[in-house]
Order: sequence, then C-alpha cells, then structure tokens
Amino acid sequence: MMPILYRADETEFDTYGIGMLSDCTFCEVTEERNGAFECVMKYPLHGALFDEIKNDTVILVKPNDTSRSQPFRIYRITTPMNGIITVYAQHMSYDLSGIGVLCFESKSVSPQLALERIFSSTSSQHSFNCKTDLSAPRAFSVDRPMSVRAVLGGTEGSVLDVWGGEYEWDMFDVILHSKRGKDNGVVIEYGKNLTSLEQDNDFSSVYTHLFPYAVIKNGDTESVVTLSEITIPIVETYAREKTLIKDFSTFFKDGETVTEDTLRAKAKSYIKQNPFGDETPTVKVSFEPLWQQPEYSQFLEKVNLCDTVTVRHADMNIEVKTKVIETVYDALAEKYSSITLGTAKSNFVNTVAEIKSTTDEIKKETDSFPLLMNTAIKNATSLISGQQGGFVVMHTDSVTGKPYELLILDNENLYDARNVWRWNVGGLGFSKSGYNGPYETAITADGKIVANFITSGTLMANIIKAGVISSADKSSWWDLESGEVHLSAYTKTEDTDKLSDSLAEITERTSTLEQAAEDISFKINEQSTGGKNYLLNSSALNGLSDDWEYSGFVTVLSDTDVISHTSSGSAFVLGEESTLSQSVYNSVADRSFVLSLRAKKSYSQLSAYMYVQYNGVKREYLFNTKESFDWTDFSVVLPDVSDGEITVFIYSRDTSLTVSDLMLTDGSIIQHWSPAPNEIYTNEVKIDRKGIEVSNSKSSQKTVITNTEFSGYYNGERIFTLNKDETQTKKTTVDGELTIGRTKLIPMSNSSQGLNIVILD
Repeated sequence: MMPILYRADETEFDTYGIGMLSDCTFCEVTEERNGAFECVMKYPLHGALFDEIKNDTVILVKPNDTSRSQPFRIYRITTPMNGIITVYAQHMSYDLSGIGVLCFESKSVSPQLALERIFSSTSSQHSFNCKTDLSAPRAFSVDRPMSVRAVLGGTEGSVLDVWGGEYEWDMFDVILHSKRGKDNGVVIEYGKNLTSLEQDNDFSSVYTHLFPYAVIKNGDTESVVTLSEITIPIVETYAREKTLIKDFSTFFKDGETVTEDTLRAKAKSYIKQNPFGDETPTVKVSFEPLWQQPEYSQFLEKVNLCDTVTVRHADMNIEVKTKVIETVYDALAEKYSSITLGTAKSNFVNTVAEIKSTTDEIKKETDSFPLLMNTAIKNATSLISGQQGGFVVMHTDSVTGKPYELLILDNENLYDARNVWRWNVGGLGFSKSGYNGPYETAITADGKIVANFITSGTLMANIIKAGVISSADKSSWWDLESGEVHLSAYTKTEDTDKLSDSLAEITERTSTLEQAAEDISFKINEQSTGGKNYLLNSSALNGLSDDWEYSGFVTVLSDTDVISHTSSGSAFVLGEESTLSQSVYNSVADRSFVLSLRAKKSYSQLSAYMYVQYNGVKREYLFNTKESFDWTDFSVVLPDVSDGEITVFIYSRDTSLTVSDLMLTDGSIIQHWSPAPNEIYTNEVKIDRKGIEVSNSKSSQKTVITNTEFSGYYNGERIFTLNKDETQTKKTTVDGELTIGRTKLIPMSNSSQGLNIVILD
C-alpha cells in the first residue's frame, strides 16, 4: 500500500489526510523485538506532495503482513543532489519519549495497574492507552522523573526489567504481551520460498567462568565478600578462559545477610537463568510470501514479529526453529525484505535518563570495584604473613660450589614436594605440581609475568610503547594519550572488562539504551490443523452474495477507515434492525473450532450482538452490548463440536455496526484472516466455488463463467450466452463468411455489391 501523509496533530487516520504519497519510490519499515520501530521512505522532488512533507508530519504505512497500517512521525529529511529525498520516521509511540512521568512507589502492584499509573501520572495530556496480559504483582517505583518510554523499558527497574514480556505498538495502544508471537507452523525452505540466507554465530557474549562478589557496608566502612574458589565454572567446552566479573550486591534484599554460601547460591542461580556458555546464532533470511499466490491461499504462510518459524537449507546444513526478532518490510511491495531469527538485544531508542544521574550510578559502581583489590591484598597478606614450616634449599654447583638456585618447598624431600617456589637466574616461579613444574605463576628474566589473576592498583602506561595498552593479538587497545579505547569480544583482562561495561553503559544510556533480552522459547500445545476459513465471502469482498442471509439494511464498505484497520480492506455494515447470518454445513465434526473477527460499533444507544450456534442449540456470544466501541478483535473457541453445522448470527438494532475479517477455522488458536479456499476477490476479478467473473469498469463489460452460464454483459445487460448447444446474442458482427446450416453468406469485394448466397450440397 502507498503511504498516506497527515498533519502533525492527526489522531484518527480515518481519511486520506493531506494525500496519498503515490510518487513514493521506496518505503521500508523495520521493527525489532522490544526495540526500534522505524520507517524509511524515498520521495522525488517533483512528487505532487513534496512541499507537504515536513518534519513532525505523520505518514501512515503498512508495517508487516498482519497488522493494520501504523502512523510514523517524520523526524529527519535528507536532500541529496539526485533529486530524491530520504525521509526518516519513528512510530507514533516514540512520542512517549517526550512525555514525563511523575514519581511514585508501590510495594506490590499488578503490571496492569502499574501501566495505568504510568500513563495517568504524566506531565502532559496524551492519547495513548495501555494493557497487558501479565498479572503477577511485584514492587515497582519511579524514583525520579523520566519519560514514559524510559519507564516502559530500557532502564533498570523499568516495566520490562521487572515483569519481562514483549511489547506491541498498535496506533496509540501500548500492549505488553507475556508472549507476543505464535507458532503457525511456517517453514522457510531452500527450494520452496527461501531467496537468501545469512547465519551469524556471535561469540562475544560467551563466558567460561563467573567471578561473583558483593559489597557489605557497615557504617562508613565497606568490605567485599568473594568465594574461596574465586570463580564458578560456566562451561568447559572452550579452550580459552573468559571470566565475567559481576557485582551481586543488588541481588541481596535489605536485611539479608551476605555470606559466601548465599553469594554462591545467587551466582549459580544467575548462571542457570542466563546462558553465558552458549553461542547466540542469528539467521537473517529473505523469502517469497507464498500466501499471496492463489495456489497457496488456503495455507497460513504469514509471519510476524516474535513468531516462531522454521528455516531449512540442506546444502548449508542449517535447520533452525526459533523466534523472529526483527522484520524489515517493503510497504510498497507488501512483503518482507528480510527477517532475522535468533537471540534479541532490545534497545529502546530515546529512553535517555539524565546523563548526570547515569554517570553517578556508574561512578557508584566503579568506586566499589577497588574493594576487590583491597580484598586481594588482604588475602595475599594473610597467606604470606605468620606462616610457619616449609623448607629452604640452596642448590650449589658441583664443580665450583657456588649457589645458583634457591628453593622453598612444602616437604623436606625435593621429589616429594608439591608446592615449590624456585628462584634462579631465569626467574621466579611457583609450581603446585612439584619441582619439574609446570610453573603457572612466574616472573621471568625476559620481563614477562605469567599468572591466572593479576590484581593491581596502578599501571603506568608510559612504560609501554606510545602509552598504549594493547592485547597480544592487537584486537583490543587503550591509547592513554588520546583517550581512545577499542575493546574486542576476546579481551581477557578483568579491569578492562569492567571499564568496557562502564563505557558501554554510558553510551547506551545516551543514545540507544540496550538491555539483554533472553531468548524466550515457548511452546503452543494446541497447534493449528489447517488455517482453512469455512465462511464464504467472509469479508464482503464479493458484495452481498447469496452466501449470506440478511434482513434490514446491510451494505458493503471499503473506505479508508476499513482499509486501515482490517486485513481484507472490506466490511459488512449493518444498519438499524438488521441481521446477517451464514450456516456452515461441511465443517468436520468432533473437533474444536475458533471464530474470530474485527468489529466497530459507532453509537451507544441501542444493542448489537453476535453469537455462534453449534451442537444444536448451544450458543457462544462474541459480544452483546449497547456501548459503542472502536475497532476491536473478538474471538471464541468452540470445543468439541459434535456435528457439522455451525451458524454465525449478527444483529444490530442501532446504526451502525461494521464487521470484517470473519474467520472460522479448525483448532483453538486464532488464525489471521484469509479467504475461503478457491476465493479470489479483487476489483475486477472474482473467483470462488460458483465460478469466475471478470469485469472492466472502464468499458462496463463483464464476462461470467459458472457451471450454468457462459455469458458476456455490457452495462449490466446480457449480450451473449452459451447454453448447451445454443448460443444467444443480441448483436453480431461477422468479418468474413457466415454459414447458417446449409447456407453460406459470402461478402463481395465491394460492399455496394452486397452478398453472395450459396446453397451448400
């Protein structure tokens, strides 16, 4: 669909606004799981609405295969010399970045009440709504003023941080799902619909060990609790050690005693909840949407963000079933340019806290880190001071008698000793495996230090070439003269890791706040068994056909409001005292069905209701109300349908009730709307179980082919028809000879000479 341009203050989006941007040459929407939701559009300088495209205006764009069109506010326009501008726009929900939230605190609150409190305690009025299907009460607070979007996610203590979940941004509705996507059984496979594939195995977040510690404050003094074994192993499948240093102070509640045992328990629980030992592969694919092809129309092949899909490529030995974490959608072609599957990092753009408070938080964390060094010093002091026992041996040269090596042993016999200090002209080393080593801790004569852990107060970088601290493979370095820091995923130094974390947090909170989002895998126990829609002409694309029984005033509508809010772009409208019903007789018995639709009730005076009747007289109501409502999704599951007849009945006593995207299908999982099998309805072509109708609105012509008719129409009047062995025509023009029975009429070369009439033998 072409983007539509609106004024900056538009909130309804039920008209064509300023106009349709039909000259647009490129329009792509990118949405990430719990992250960015942006649109990029290209438009020529000679376009009809070029002068109307300004910052802060809004464009309405289709963002994916399943959602209704969404508003995006323009925030940046670039004008190159090639005559085509590039327009950058963010989803309307980014307006929440400019709305402040007042401070409040709740010791126990449900997520729905917390969201309502956030959206009501704002610095300015707005049109946004919120809802969630999460329910567990938890402590939640906003301890300093910040934007609504920052409170929703991207900061410590945010709604997403406390409750988790997956956000959906729908117009002015903010919806926090426990699990947003579905598993519709979609398979993207090489040789079927896969057009490109790129797999990325990310090793940067893999750690082999965890070094936990906690800070205890007693008045003005602080101490650090660590583990006697120092680190906890996470995984042993990698040759190189990489340690994650983690402060667990905040994991202890007020009054909770910090001990080595409790620290160890919390660290092990943290490892269990965070797969630091696993690589995080992602797969980026492009594919053809087969659901748009007539021969695949009965299959549910649509994909949305957070859905679970399967990707197969036999030649590359790839078969992965995982979650969609990013979609890039071509709004003009109405298909995905690419989707990314795997583990997500969610980033909330523009949820930027005050830089000062952010810096203070980081300073608070980094100030406590030197306590690790103090603890290491105390530990070393206790090990060295006050020791008794041990044996000192001086090795001398057998020829000269001069000493050449000093040994400190834990056993009188050299070859029985296990812990050995050995000092000679080559260096000083310690072995816990006896005199012959290996010496894993050593200072050698060539200036090298070998150690598993080095704890240091100050390192003077000026003794290093050019004042640059560099890793051995040059992949990580710190230029102390320019201040430039480069850290790769392979850095090993604990101090550098800590500095990297601090610098990364500053960068994230001043640009795009990122928080690691676990790759939640979920299972749907009841899988869809088909996706077939049993309702015929289920969204009025074939007008008021005889598939439906109706009374009163029922019409068909396909205006901007319907197109923007429905998948089919068409709807039935029930006027005053009107009914609409359809009975399905060929459904499969002894199984579950689900009925879903999207509806809108414009007035609040009189009642309207909809129910589905099955198993004889059993009824389930989808709605029954006098109150008006905007576009709303309704659904009901029909368990254990025992016979093959299901009746859908809609009644409106008021004006007007609009219904669209009716879908009756097998199973208990709501399916996205699709027409019944073999139904194709466009402006000029209609194909269904009855036959084919092809029309041309410009020439007022129509051809109809059914099992009872093969006819041509002009201005609604039948001009010719073929019925068995007889053809009836209203007007006939013959260019050449005409044979009627045994008589042939042959035109003369000159029209004034008339016809030759020949009687055939």
